[in-house]
Amino acid sequence: PRDAMSDVRVSGLTIYPVKSCAGIDVDAVTVTETGFMYDRAWMLVESRKPKARSEEEARVPSESAETDGGTPPAPPPPPKKRRAKPRASVFVTQRTEPKLALVRVKLPSEVLSPSWDGILPPDAAMTITAPGMPTALEVPLAPASPLPRCKVGVWEWEGLAGDEGSEVNH
Repeated sequence: PRDAMSDVRVSGLTIYPVKSCAGIDVDAVTVTETGFMYDRAWMLVESRKPKARSEEEARVPSESAETDGGTPPAPPPPPKKRRAKPRASVFVTQRTEPKLALVRVKLPSEVLSPSWDGILPPDAAMTITAPGMPTALEVPLAPASPLPRCKVGVWEWEGLAGDEGSEVNH
């Protein structure tokens, strides 16, 4: 019996550094615990406002209307203000924004080389371009300091991700 895998051939490799944007054809990839290095390592998200509490959650139990001596009952205390829970920002996909396919991403050639030693130059950056962008956007591959974390969601999954900052966000 012939092994079914003996006929399998890889005809091409493509990574998508920014989820839902154009991919990069590569000759080789570095495989990490979570998949191909730099594949879907970034994504665009839409921020969501905190979820409003329901009326039921906002109600405060009323005190009994009966008092001794026939005096009117005291007004109920004001509802306790609770901060709304932050909701995850949700990823943006080509399914809802087809123009994302026009967003081009470029990584430094050394990180795509099969002989890459894994050491990033201090200025290594991903370059993002798109029709109508006045200048290319440079996103450092190794930020100088840890990125602040924000809650994000992809389909059913929610977790924390690094926020690249206001310059990248606009």
